[in-house]
Amino acid sequence: MPLPLIAEVRVRAVDAPLEPPLRNSLNVIPRAPLVIVDLRTECGAAGTSYVFPYTPAALGPTAALARSLGAGLIGRPLAPATLWREMHDAGRILGTEGLVQIALSALDMAMWDALAVRAGLRLCEVLGGEARPVPIYASLRGWGAAMLAEEAGRAVATLGARWVKFKLGHARLEEDLDTVRAVRAAVGEDVGILVDYNQALSLPEAERRGRALQDLGVRWLEEPLPVQDDAGLAELARRLSIPIQGGENWWGPAGMHRALMAGAVDLCMPDAMKIGGVTGWQRAAAMAAAHSVPMSSHIFVEASVHLLNATPTAHLLEHLDVAAPLLAEPVQVKDGMALVPERPGMGLLWDEAALAKHAADE
Repeated sequence: MPLPLIAEVRVRAVDAPLEPPLRNSLNVIPRAPLVIVDLRTECGAAGTSYVFPYTPAALGPTAALARSLGAGLIGRPLAPATLWREMHDAGRILGTEGLVQIALSALDMAMWDALAVRAGLRLCEVLGGEARPVPIYASLRGWGAAMLAEEAGRAVATLGARWVKFKLGHARLEEDLDTVRAVRAAVGEDVGILVDYNQALSLPEAERRGRALQDLGVRWLEEPLPVQDDAGLAELARRLSIPIQGGENWWGPAGMHRALMAGAVDLCMPDAMKIGGVTGWQRAAAMAAAHSVPMSSHIFVEASVHLLNATPTAHLLEHLDVAAPLLAEPVQVKDGMALVPERPGMGLLWDEAALAKHAADE
């Protein structure tokens, strides 16, 4: 049976509030600017996806890129891996990082969604995986000991989370340690604690704080140094026993390859929109398997619950659901496990009234 041709690519921009906002040592993110791609084929099969360019300033440019690049897909067979390679080859001179990569990933994910819908299968099944529940870690949004302790306790009680992650990076190390102790008191001894520094430390300070955190039983140290500092991260990994986690800011499989070859991480967590959508994730998963590196996800819970089911070294799914207020049926979590929707494709079902309310298109 020949592949259907792509008939239409529609791009929408929305700017919804994040409740509660995301907080870290550097800033507060109060809104969720999302670019949504709806793709339709000539046979009627349709796919959808979204990306999260973080700031309202990037929303319009990302949507414009997706529209322009999507126009070039009209009339082409629905072959995501082939079109991924062609679009990246075409962007070689300009470069395919930043907003270009985000737009390409949105298109790639929508194509894979349409392909799975056409097959009448869930995305993970099209990728060769079984639709199994995936263990989550609750990614907390708060800042400071009191707020995080309350949020962590609630995540364990309501989601059954067996892992929690939160941001650190206070001016004084003791404040970070007090935060860890407060969360530990709230969740008990059986819940794993993970921490994230959002690239905020120097190598000496990362080593100092890492040694103190590993003494408290913290299970990973995420992005302690700038993502470009593969050599520094590799040196830190050699000095500490706490695993170094990273990957959400790798641009494409090439960025992941450089980090893995440098030994910059013990664990990895690519981001679906930055790594290159479903096609980029598949390449990333193969690299993680070749290096025997456990692979988790970064946001995008709707795609990640499928992608991790087709990942040989799958570890944990980050439960931080930025699109939930815009969905008719968000991904469900039961006993600390994210459940794969029963609908074909990724299972994204938009609440059209919510999208209209928060529309940001000019």
